[in-house]
Amino acid sequence: MNMERWILIGIIAISILAILFLVPKNRAREALVIFFSLQIITWPAGLLAVEWNMIDYPIQLFSFANEFNRSSFTFEFFLFPVTAIIFSLYFPKKMKKTGTFFYYFLFAGFFTCLEVIIERHTKLVNYLTWHGSYTLISVMVTLFINHTYYIWFKKGLKGTETK
Repeated sequence: MNMERWILIGIIAISILAILFLVPKNRAREALVIFFSLQIITWPAGLLAVEWNMIDYPIQLFSFANEFNRSSFTFEFFLFPVTAIIFSLYFPKKMKKTGTFFYYFLFAGFFTCLEVIIERHTKLVNYLTWHGSYTLISVMVTLFINHTYYIWFKKGLKGTETK
């Protein structure tokens, strides 16, 4: 197995450990909502970016699936959703707009830096017409949409919760 596949396995392992250690058991359902709702956004967005020849993922963990889904299984279905879980579960409730912007920027910056480093030093990601700034902006927008949905979803649950 080559280095790139080990990196992908490592990212999945770190994502699983982050879920186990950073998601409180009493908030597991919320984490699942965040996890799946983000995948609803990232799957079509990732497919569009690949189909429009903006970005390419030449090495996949499941190479046979690359014929049908050329987006990144590891990044769009594990790392980014886990990042969104941590983002939303630990989102500071009382923060000014400037602080909120920097909170978004911190998480999007982490994800972007990771992708840019991987793009430059491995064969996992190839930017064709894509740029790291596109990742930064799209991650911030995606986190905003997903977090807004999570807040809306949580409000609907308050009336139905049992103690």
